Amino acid sequence: MSKKGKLTSKTPRSTASLTGKAHKVARRSKSKAPSNIAMTSTAKGRRFENDVAQLYRLQGASVVQNIEINQKKVDILATFMYPVRHRVIVECKDEKRAVNANQRVMQFHGVLDIARQTGDAESAEIVTRVPWGDAAKGFAHKSGIRLMTYNEKLASLIDFTDYLNELIKRFENGDPGRPSEPPLSKCYVDLSAEFRAQGKARRIPIIDSFIHEWIREEDRHRHLAIFGGYGAGKSSLCHKLVHDLAESYLNDPNSNRIPVLLNLRAFVGKLDIDAYITSFLDRECRVANPKFHLFNAMNDAGIFLLVFDGFDEMATKVDADTLESNLIELEKLAVAQSTKVILTSRPEYFISAEEESVALNPSMSIFKNRAIHYEPLKILPWSDIQVQTFLKKRVPLVKGVKKTWVYYRNRIKAIGSLSDLSQRPVLLDMIVKTLPRLIESGEGINLTNLYRTYLIEEIRRQKITKKRTLLLSDKDRLAILEELAVDLSCNTIPSITFTDARVRVEEMVNPPKQDLEAHTRDFLTNSFLVRRGDDYHFSHKSISEYLVGTRLVDEIKVGIPNIFGRTKLSPVVIDFLREISLDTSVLWRWIYSTRMPLRDNLVYVGGNAVTLLRALSATALTSKDLSNTVLTGSQLADTSLLGTDFRHAKLNNAWLYGCPFLRADVSSADISNSLVSFYFEYDKAELAPTDYQRIQSRFRRLDTGSSKSQVYGFRERRTAAGTLIEMVIQVPNSESIEVIRTTIQEEVGSRVAFYFDEYQDWQID
Repeated sequence: MSKKGKLTSKTPRSTASLTGKAHKVARRSKSKAPSNIAMTSTAKGRRFENDVAQLYRLQGASVVQNIEINQKKVDILATFMYPVRHRVIVECKDEKRAVNANQRVMQFHGVLDIARQTGDAESAEIVTRVPWGDAAKGFAHKSGIRLMTYNEKLASLIDFTDYLNELIKRFENGDPGRPSEPPLSKCYVDLSAEFRAQGKARRIPIIDSFIHEWIREEDRHRHLAIFGGYGAGKSSLCHKLVHDLAESYLNDPNSNRIPVLLNLRAFVGKLDIDAYITSFLDRECRVANPKFHLFNAMNDAGIFLLVFDGFDEMATKVDADTLESNLIELEKLAVAQSTKVILTSRPEYFISAEEESVALNPSMSIFKNRAIHYEPLKILPWSDIQVQTFLKKRVPLVKGVKKTWVYYRNRIKAIGSLSDLSQRPVLLDMIVKTLPRLIESGEGINLTNLYRTYLIEEIRRQKITKKRTLLLSDKDRLAILEELAVDLSCNTIPSITFTDARVRVEEMVNPPKQDLEAHTRDFLTNSFLVRRGDDYHFSHKSISEYLVGTRLVDEIKVGIPNIFGRTKLSPVVIDFLREISLDTSVLWRWIYSTRMPLRDNLVYVGGNAVTLLRALSATALTSKDLSNTVLTGSQLADTSLLGTDFRHAKLNNAWLYGCPFLRADVSSADISNSLVSFYFEYDKAELAPTDYQRIQSRFRRLDTGSSKSQVYGFRERRTAAGTLIEMVIQVPNSESIEVIRTTIQEEVGSRVAFYFDEYQDWQID
């Protein structure tokens, strides 16, 4: 000090003793003497003074409490030695409301003037429990005194102003790291979610509203885990959330939390939370004093909302121990009563429902390593309204786009499976960006091109845009996925578990033994799969069908059937294949090869071949000789088969309804368990519901041998003479046709035709 003897320190009693005494006093009856009330007020004030003093110590100051400057009592004298020696006198006001604010500022300004004159202090601050009005703040500012609340002082331990402005700027103006992408603010669409608590699910129309309500809850210590599959919009939600909170905090710091967005994908390996936060403060926030203990003090006091985005992305090589270790590290920032934490992840990251449950609720584990409970919030797929809202916003922002958003909506609807994909924001964005590229390149807009482009771009997005380090190569990942899709298609397996996936990764990739679990987790988390319970499925069946289609194309190219003969082609796989230039001579060769004994695993090769030929051309089978062939599972509904020779062919389990064929060509064929059509005239204008029910009831009682026939439906067919009723029936065998025909005639009182020869005079359109 420049003036010895003018500063007198009054050493306070310990904080612990004061706190204990304060609690004892607070528990006394309100009817006690006024001295007890005064004691309570004094103890509370001393406790507040101690809390404020601790903030200055955290900032690196040496602190003296209860000191006199020229016979004037000062609560705190804080001396900073870096970057230059600077002393601050501090007055602490722990009051429920500001009283005589200007007068108090003037009085303390007088103390500051004297301290400056005597060289005992350079500045002054008043720290209050509650905020004072703008007039008082203005008066204090003119007097050279900083007036702030305890929360504002606490928040000033680390200055996040630049960081918060950067969050706002990045959302509104775009991410500098992704210059080709439009600002998220221009195309963001609110997400909806499902919240599950105590076994009950509740739909949340706008997830932001739910989160803001949760943030305001001060009496419940609970954290949120936001789950969503790849491309569900988790990261976009985080950026929107921290943008809104950053604006709110800058406008009113006393009523809002500082949002801190921590991208866990930036940390690879086992997490050291101290080192990670220190690095974050230095790298992302560019603060002058990136100290973990300052951050931790602010966090424990409830200053922050911590958003940990991408828990599933934070470690390249993941095993159960790494997962648990990382959760323990995160818990260090979530354990204080006032903290609020959001964690986002793909549910597939957890290899089973049990692992997910234990991660969210550690009380279910026999090992009590953690205590923090997370309540799950599941992002829901986009509705049609959300899809249209996004298209309206996003399409005009696509470079070189020449079509309106309505055009894209219609194209998506026209290609059926795209409607399913478009329910995920990132996939819809991919579709919007892919369509113009396909138009410009002249490749044509078809399922094959869209899916191929999508799969390649999604893997690329993971590695480049999201900076994920993937253990599996693209080639190995797609090869395993293709094998999985094939096995699912052939009903070899209903789904895949973590154990199954580990076996496949080991067989097809053969990583080092110590890395096998990590490679398996990498495959399950980043390969278009979702987990339901303990089983993994393709996130969209159409992706699986596309992969099966690519395998079938390869088989047709080399002329050797394998998967092509093991299962019936699905409609989506047929749609994929019909858009590719195929060598139809290979298909015909496979059909004729069925006249020879077939291997057991190629039972569908002939049926699939005629199905695909029919899909490629409506007249492909007309007048062809298919006698003695095996065409099991053929899908030929509403196809003209006039002149097509099916004598002694196996047409079992086929779709033959609506197909005109001649008696001579089909009567000797095996059509067991196939769907066929019977036609009859009806004397009423239309078949009434009671008539349908009566006929169906009769067929349920019909004896056609070892198996029952089944009515699948009715259709009206227009003719030059009037209307025919077409009954689509699954016949158990060829011999049952006449029994079924007779039964229908008895019920409807009209002749019934089955072969084209019998109803050609009706001239069906």
